[in-house]
Amino acid sequence: MQLKRFILRQAALTAAVVLVVLLTAAAQALSSDWPSFLKDQANSSYALRAPIPPLSLKWKFNTRGPVYSSPVVSDGRVFVGSYDKSLYALDAETGDELWSFATEGEILSTPAVSDETVYFGSKDGFVYALDASTGGLKWKYKTGGEVLASPTVGDGLVFIGSQDLYTYALDAATGKRRWKFKLSDYEKYSGIYASPAYSARTVYVAGKNGIVYAASSRSGGRRWKYRTKSAIYASPVVSGDSLFIASYDRTLYVIDLSNGKLRWRKRLDGDWVYASPVVAGENVYVAFKTGEIKVYDRRKGNKKASFKLPGGISSTPALTVSQTMYVGCEDGNLYAIGALTGSVYWKYRTNGPIHASPAVTASTVYIASTDGSVYALGR
Repeated sequence: MQLKRFILRQAALTAAVVLVVLLTAAAQALSSDWPSFLKDQANSSYALRAPIPPLSLKWKFNTRGPVYSSPVVSDGRVFVGSYDKSLYALDAETGDELWSFATEGEILSTPAVSDETVYFGSKDGFVYALDASTGGLKWKYKTGGEVLASPTVGDGLVFIGSQDLYTYALDAATGKRRWKFKLSDYEKYSGIYASPAYSARTVYVAGKNGIVYAASSRSGGRRWKYRTKSAIYASPVVSGDSLFIASYDRTLYVIDLSNGKLRWRKRLDGDWVYASPVVAGENVYVAFKTGEIKVYDRRKGNKKASFKLPGGISSTPALTVSQTMYVGCEDGNLYAIGALTGSVYWKYRTNGPIHASPAVTASTVYIASTDGSVYALGR
């Protein structure tokens, strides 16, 4: 009897160990993916695992037009859109083309991958859902304007903004519209460029009208809104119980997620921000059109550090757990720098300004350039 109990205990222990190993492997695989714009639903742009520079070129893939869309990585594949009007699926290790899908408009939107489906928008006004393995069309949805923004997937829905001023919630499986709401227009800055953030059945949307909205993901009912003083191009970032957003009024805002009330704001020394802030630990990292990167305390907004790169910055940096920051510049270089010091550890030159944001996995950094190419850089 004792021997039987011992065998059962050992079997249970073995099963538990196997389960832990499997869950750990799954978590590691998940952390190695970068399946949407700025990595996740929160727009964190933070890599739990990343290569340490210096890096070398693993492969380069040429499209037939400038690439403003940021590459994303899911299940061993890289997905990216091009101004040649096509979305590409590439082998993440070799850069070989797996498939491509042609639309009727240039693609600025960064795709999002969820449940073996790739979602993205095109300047032809459609939102597309493709089979991630084959590139086959699952559905498409026609909006009333060009779709420049990138989608966010959550709660079984695809959230995306269009230049028709509507934010749409589409059923991820069927493409059926669940709801839409219209942003108030602002004649000087019209449309939606920023991508939504999603957390706890709430979607956060920012428009060129300078207003940030929080809405129910299920119904689209507005929970609160906060008005800045100029256009918003940067995507909102969820971190903890706060929403971080940079406006073209040269101000960084930190807003309470629950009620939309301002926690604090920080004037950004007169500089414009196109990129989204990156929030990690106790710091907020903000990249500027001037090429400067400034580090602020996330609690009160006190400036902790400031440094400058040789080129302007339109793309959002990717921060890694080792405090290395990968950032693309308009001088054509991808830089790896110290996130608190600005020390340049390494750089790689492309043949055109970089507007796309990097995707970072455990072994590779992927970046796209307006020279029309996608690059994979690793150890």
